Amino acid sequence: MPAKADAPPPRGRSNPFAVARKARAAWRRLAPFFQTSRLKMVLLVAGSVVAGVAEAALLAIVGAIAGALSNGATEVTLKLGPVGLSEPLDVMFAVGVGMAIVRGALQLMLAYLPASMSAHAVANLRRLLFDSFTGAAWPVKASERDGQFQSLMTTHVNATSYAIITLGTGISAALVFVTLLVSAFVLSLPAAVMLSVVSTGIFLMLRPVSRRLRRHAAALSSENIEYSKGVQEVVLMAEETEVFGASPEYLDSFHRQIDGIRRPMLRTRFLAQGVPALYQSVALLLLVLALGVIALVGMSEIASLAAVVLILLRALTYGQQVQTAVTGLDERVPFMHHLADAVERYTANPRQDGDRHLPDVVERIGMRGVRFGYGPDTEVLKGLTFSVGRGEAIGIAGPSGAGKSSLVQLLLRLRIPTAGALEVNGTDAREFRRDEWQRRVAYVPQTPQLVWGTVADNIRFYRSHLTQQDIEAAARRAQIHDEIMSWENGYETVVGQRAAAVSGGQRQRICLARALADRPEILVLDEPTSALDVRSESLVKNSLHELKGSITLFMVGHRLSTLSFCDRIMVVADGRLEAFAPPSELQATNSFYREVTELTRQQSGS
Repeated sequence: MPAKADAPPPRGRSNPFAVARKARAAWRRLAPFFQTSRLKMVLLVAGSVVAGVAEAALLAIVGAIAGALSNGATEVTLKLGPVGLSEPLDVMFAVGVGMAIVRGALQLMLAYLPASMSAHAVANLRRLLFDSFTGAAWPVKASERDGQFQSLMTTHVNATSYAIITLGTGISAALVFVTLLVSAFVLSLPAAVMLSVVSTGIFLMLRPVSRRLRRHAAALSSENIEYSKGVQEVVLMAEETEVFGASPEYLDSFHRQIDGIRRPMLRTRFLAQGVPALYQSVALLLLVLALGVIALVGMSEIASLAAVVLILLRALTYGQQVQTAVTGLDERVPFMHHLADAVERYTANPRQDGDRHLPDVVERIGMRGVRFGYGPDTEVLKGLTFSVGRGEAIGIAGPSGAGKSSLVQLLLRLRIPTAGALEVNGTDAREFRRDEWQRRVAYVPQTPQLVWGTVADNIRFYRSHLTQQDIEAAARRAQIHDEIMSWENGYETVVGQRAAAVSGGQRQRICLARALADRPEILVLDEPTSALDVRSESLVKNSLHELKGSITLFMVGHRLSTLSFCDRIMVVADGRLEAFAPPSELQATNSFYREVTELTRQQSGS
């Protein structure tokens, strides 16, 4: 995994070359977030220069008009270095109005361009993040806490959006600042020199404060991710919280997460607002001193002096905008680093895929010497070997923690064995194309998940090639069609995770219909009846009985009565395949199966 972006920099001195290398490396990593059309960047640069020239000319004209009015003159004299210009007062008024209009139009363009670049960059970034997450291997996605991806897609992307706007604004302000500086140089060399010294001094003086801001922003970024995870847990556990009550301990735990954000947010927001304000105050103080120096050097033309003063004031304003932009980027760079970390993590761990086509018919599927562990020191599955023929119904039983869920994930190719292979018709399944595998192998999870949409949308599940006839046929096979048709809106009934329209059993059968809609060859079910009432369980069992023989079934079940219709049952214990035989044979040969069967009978008898 990439190093955390908010890790504090090592203390001590760095030589300039090392600093330059680090800066270049950081920019190369973050540059994709700022990608946009070259035309917009060219327009931003050119528009900023023209806007600066227009503003400098306007300020010079205003100063010259003010000088003429103070002397009661009918002509306005404007001196631009060695060049002198003299025009009637009304002509200069008209020129000034024209310059003001041009400057206003340019400012609107300079406001639009960064906003446009930001909107496009954010859309591209969200697409990149989503596509990277979707294409990442399941172990990477499964290792993330709830809420982490949501935080990246919202808080961190929004911070990047503001960073792009800030960068565009900062570039524009810097170019206008330079243009005004050149204009001041043309009007007065002492003013230009003083302005350069003042701006450079203020910028260097405030850099330590900006570095502190970056550290606090990094802490804020990390706390925001943790907070988003906590919010997601609040939503997921809302029903349990309603039942058990929001205890003081529960409230305090979430309040602590809120307080965890408060301190870095306070420091970040304070410095983000305080640095520009401090810059402005110091700049105004030094401006007074600069004017004093200019007065000592001597300037006899009141018009030129007025123009220089106005240009100095406006230049310092743009200098403040540059400082604000730098401060804003310091605040938001950690968020961008977290995004870069996530994209690198997702893209560095893509889903495993093959290049061979699946056979026309999956005659046999099984495992050969499969071992699997979630870490180097934890082996969950230990040398599994079995083979299942086409159309067989296979039950998977065993005590909790035996490795049944891991076995299911390997069957679905969500995870890759650390040794051995999942085989299809004697060939390693990793050699086959994943898109074909996903159409031929379906899954019904223990906890059914619905998207907010119609029943038809949920069964189709973004597979546009499925027709309404396919959807209804799958619903019939899942024993849910008649109930759907009894609802007022039928297949157009809106459902979701918490919609009151469907019960738990109906939700499970809608998910079963989703799995059957594309007519898979292999169906894997994980405890499909564990949370169902007797009627719903009976309906699901009827569906599975009807499917038997036409599809290869793998079904995990704690209640052996659910697996009674299976042709064979594999008993997994301590990661090993303890037994694999028909139920009648297991009753005679396997102690676990015999014990659980006896307990089931006793419970039924009671």
